[in-house]
Amino acid sequence: MIFFKTVCSGNDFVHIDLNEKSLADNSQKPKFTRQICNRKSGAGADGVVYYREHEKSVDFQIFNRDGNEAELSGNGMAGLASILFYLDPSRGDIILNTRVGKRRVGLIDRSGNRFRLSIEIGKADFQAKDFFPFLKENQIKFNHNDIDFYPVSVGNPHVVVWLEEDLSEDQCQMVGEKLATAPIFPCGTNVEIVKKDHHNHFQVFFYERGVGKTLSSSTGSAAVFAVLRRMNQIRDHLKIETPFRKIKISGTEKIFVENFCEIVYKGIFLI
Repeated sequence: MIFFKTVCSGNDFVHIDLNEKSLADNSQKPKFTRQICNRKSGAGADGVVYYREHEKSVDFQIFNRDGNEAELSGNGMAGLASILFYLDPSRGDIILNTRVGKRRVGLIDRSGNRFRLSIEIGKADFQAKDFFPFLKENQIKFNHNDIDFYPVSVGNPHVVVWLEEDLSEDQCQMVGEKLATAPIFPCGTNVEIVKKDHHNHFQVFFYERGVGKTLSSSTGSAAVFAVLRRMNQIRDHLKIETPFRKIKISGTEKIFVENFCEIVYKGIFLI
């Protein structure tokens, strides 16, 4: 099976063209995802993007490395768009058909196999009771096991934890583990732990359901943007520091993330 691998600010994905390999049956995808994402016996990745091109759009399906399907992935969308721009440099904006609707990815610039992209994440939803059945009108902050958090959906579920004190990375990991699979979240949740440093820069620890700690997340960054704007901490722009590059988020009604993606290799997985 031929595949591409991409890395977007440290978040890595394998991409499988369903026109080349028949994995259209969803029952095969969880097992295959776990196989190829294994970092010792597979290609190693945070997840797998399955896609199929049509005349005017591209079907997009994302599975986390634990084999569970997710609703959306900004970095997964960026990785797929990079491959499509790489294969056809003359193409315009790409429309992706995701589980939560159509999303647009535009090319800002390119250098070889590195791409700077504008990713449409969509609207923030603070009333997504399918993800957060405990929501109450006019309440934005909630608590579980003595952890305060702000829930928001940007197509997939997120809870943002705002820190007033410093926590170690191990402590952030524990908070992420406690919240990601807490029974109050029927679909699980992604977790972002946010701290503003002395230079007024926002540092974020990302913990993704089905994956664990990741170095970045475009939907997670969009969730942080939405919550901080609701808390009046920011206006319509935000930059988040990651170990690789700054992630830029902006928007009024819809949220857009500007990020960098690299195609690291094309391979053949022997199954």
